[in-house]
Amino acid sequence: MLRKLGTNRSGNFGMMAALMSLPLFGAAALAVDYVNAAGHKASIQNAVDAAVLAAAVSKKTTEAELREIAVSALLGNVTDDMRSDLDVKAFTLNADGQVTMQVNGKLPSTFARIFNLDILNVGVTAQAQRSGGRSIEIAMVLDNTYSMVGQKLADLKSAANALIKTFEDESDLDVKIALVPFSRYVNVGLQYRNESWLQVDPDSSTTKNVCSTYRPVTGKSGCYRETTSGMNDGVPTTGSREVCTSYTYGPEQTVCRDRTTTIKWKGCVGSRDAPQDVSDSRPDRRIPGLMNQSCSAPLLTLTDNFTTIRSAINSMVAQNETYIPAGIMWGWRVLSPQVPFSEGKQYSKDVRKFMIVMTDGSNTLSPTYPLHNGRDGTYADQLMIKACANAKAESIEIFTVGVGVPNASTRQGLATCASKPDNAIAITDSTKLSAAFQDIANQILAVRLTM
Repeated sequence: MLRKLGTNRSGNFGMMAALMSLPLFGAAALAVDYVNAAGHKASIQNAVDAAVLAAAVSKKTTEAELREIAVSALLGNVTDDMRSDLDVKAFTLNADGQVTMQVNGKLPSTFARIFNLDILNVGVTAQAQRSGGRSIEIAMVLDNTYSMVGQKLADLKSAANALIKTFEDESDLDVKIALVPFSRYVNVGLQYRNESWLQVDPDSSTTKNVCSTYRPVTGKSGCYRETTSGMNDGVPTTGSREVCTSYTYGPEQTVCRDRTTTIKWKGCVGSRDAPQDVSDSRPDRRIPGLMNQSCSAPLLTLTDNFTTIRSAINSMVAQNETYIPAGIMWGWRVLSPQVPFSEGKQYSKDVRKFMIVMTDGSNTLSPTYPLHNGRDGTYADQLMIKACANAKAESIEIFTVGVGVPNASTRQGLATCASKPDNAIAITDSTKLSAAFQDIANQILAVRLTM
């Protein structure tokens, strides 16, 4: 009987289950407590986030005042039974305008007491960036093409002026704004003609005596006005001309006169050869100045003189066709700390750089280097996206505003250019530009969590 009992294995499972039940129960108990702690920590985190945001948006300036606001908001966002278990371990306001708060909380355990863990500690930290503190640099890259003529340009000027007024009213904000009007080309301004980064031929004027032979029209009949049509920057245009069924010509005549040919630089610049056409590197590869080309009003480099900015905005004139990459590249260059300009601060956490790109049209031109005489809109869209990607790699945040852009490729390109989906704004008409620009200003100024 003893030998049978020693070899009997029935009942082993029950014995093993009994032996294993204690650690299994302990693990389950700890899991329940730690799940509760995780939920408890999330509640505290939400309350601390709200606390630093409340302090950051306030108009108070001292750390003591901001701490008082933060603690009040913290206690107001937790339940009564949690308040006594919260301990504000640290609260700071640094020179960059960052508000940081560290809070510890305690959660009485239920099952973990079995293992002498009467209290579970949780700690959270939150940080918010005030609208002041770090410097802000903004480049407004604005469409000045022919399709903007009339009410659209008037609405754009109004929206741009309202945007700078928003920043002007922030008296404690270190902000500088640049303006880059663009069309086929960008006008960098005649004052930079002799700079090392620019290649401009000398102006010249030659006069020659030229003779021409012709037969003058002495009579015509059956004349009427004929309507003509064409396109300018994707916009249909109409005109008229005289057409006659017959002409009478007089005897041949020869006329000689002095003819003067003038070659002049008006401030317009073209594109460097690829891939430098979408890059801010290699300042030794000079930017080509284009002779006898017309372009928009001169760009304005970064400044905090709001009167000067308004004057530049109000000087904008709509003309010529659309090549958006030119505007983006010069928007990047006015923000860049390296040549051609020097107003932009070094890229760092201490300065936030933004570019606002507004257009109402698709790319109707593409580069033929250095000119923009091509008609490959798809290629121009690709260059636009590359230029944006390179600028974003330097931590420049890009907003895009498209006003009734007709081409799907350009619309998608603008959306891709934007730093995030909320930064890509598409509207149907220019009357909504002021609201779009105000939304951008609010996003730039918004207090945000940084930790």
